[in-house]
Amino acid sequence: MKKTFDIYGMHCAGCVNNAEKALSRVDGVKSVSVQLATEKAVVEFGNVDIPFEKLHEAVSQAGFELKTPKLQKVTFEIEGMHCAGCTNTVEKAIKQTEGVQSASVNLVTGTAVAEFEGSEEVITRIGKHVEAAGYSAKKKALTAPIN
Repeated sequence: MKKTFDIYGMHCAGCVNNAEKALSRVDGVKSVSVQLATEKAVVEFGNVDIPFEKLHEAVSQAGFELKTPKLQKVTFEIEGMHCAGCTNTVEKAIKQTEGVQSASVNLVTGTAVAEFEGSEEVITRIGKHVEAAGYSAKKKALTAPIN
């Protein structure tokens, strides 16, 4: 799973390197990519969910500020699901989309809800990933930033 965070206080490539090292040292972090121009840190985790506080503390000790980005919530109508395996496949397809922080799929209602950071482009990519997995996804609702 990948999560994107806002990171502030960097001024040069050395700062980027220090921030990446700080985040990489946190147990459970698989990989880190920090971008100076966008002030973003993309952190990939193994199969563990690391508390934000641990990441925040590591970055703070390195002299930077880490914040969770403002997330939006989008709901899709999903067609073609017939079983729990289908819901798992759709959820996995959504979660592989860059910018997606979480996803939940409901077989009974035929819907999927994704929390994401980014623009309408992320919604388009979610739809493409779901379609590539063999299902149909139509945007039903978009909620303004949730945090």
